Amino acid sequence: MRSPADARGTMSSIITNNGAMTALATLRTLGGRLNDESEKMSSGLRVKTASDNAAYWSISTSMRSDVKAMNVVNDSVGLAQGVVDTAYEGMESVLDSFVEIRNLVITASDMPQPGMRDAIKPTFSLDPEYAKSDVYKIDQRIQTLQDQAKAAMLSASFSGVNLLYHGKNEAEKASQQVFSFTTGYSDGKVQTLDIKAMDTLLLNDDFGSFPTTFPGEFNPEQTLFDGSDTINAPGSFTPLGVYWYNIPVSNPTTGDPEAYPVEPTYVLQALENHVVRFGSDRQGLYSNFVANLDHKIQAITSKMAYVGTVQKSLEMYHEINNKMIDSATSGIGRLVDADMETTATRLRALQTQQQLAIQSLGIANAAPGNLMQLFS
Repeated sequence: MRSPADARGTMSSIITNNGAMTALATLRTLGGRLNDESEKMSSGLRVKTASDNAAYWSISTSMRSDVKAMNVVNDSVGLAQGVVDTAYEGMESVLDSFVEIRNLVITASDMPQPGMRDAIKPTFSLDPEYAKSDVYKIDQRIQTLQDQAKAAMLSASFSGVNLLYHGKNEAEKASQQVFSFTTGYSDGKVQTLDIKAMDTLLLNDDFGSFPTTFPGEFNPEQTLFDGSDTINAPGSFTPLGVYWYNIPVSNPTTGDPEAYPVEPTYVLQALENHVVRFGSDRQGLYSNFVANLDHKIQAITSKMAYVGTVQKSLEMYHEINNKMIDSATSGIGRLVDADMETTATRLRALQTQQQLAIQSLGIANAAPGNLMQLFS
């Protein structure tokens, strides 16, 4: 059975405008949704804050932190590449110089034996009679190449790191020094590539600080061009000692062992003097000296091969890091980026609905006025 109110239909009131209230509520709802879609359109994000989607926001925030760390790692890899590339170029210069030195020694071996005024003389002082010979001219060229090689070693520094030269008074001994370069970041852990200094060093001006008791004793600080090369001298019981850049001595003040730089070294004069002083076979001694230089050239080549493998490793780390950054960035986008086409469509539809809601509110607000006309 219907009630009297139901029979009369919907009641009109000038106190409470139910139609306007409904239209206003609809308008407010549309306004909120319109603001949300506008924010997505302007920011490009569907998840901008934790309130939008707590799970996606938390994951994307962590991934963004990882991406920042990986970008820093890429910078570190770039730094390591600069250090290693500089070292490799320095080694190339040293190799070129000593290949030419080897060839000049071969040339000098075919020249007439030079005169020598003093058979017994200070190691690094020039003999005036020897200075008149063609061999001395070769010796001068060799000294120039030695200087070029040393300059290449000393200048092979990038961002304060030199893999070829170790100077005196450094914080660590060369045998204990390890260069660590950051190459990766995963699961909150930093990954590094370590290079032992002794694997790449060519010259250590601090090698003399290690005390030795007899010639030829193992010195963990000695690198390829430190101290003397001992050359077997056919026809003599005394080997030839050839110095390139430094010599182990005792400090005159403290008595402590140290290395002292020497220049020029006159390597061919040392050889020719040995022939005169100890009666060694000249051609045999030259042949052994050339073999010693071949050994040095091979040692430089081996160090270059090692540095080359490090270069390749760094290239691979750089490529891997870039792929990880791209993958993480893409994953973040899938989680939080807004679909701009869908968002634009929704925004346009909401704007249309808003216009209709405004018109509905206008009609509802006009209803009490229409009711008043009944009393006029």
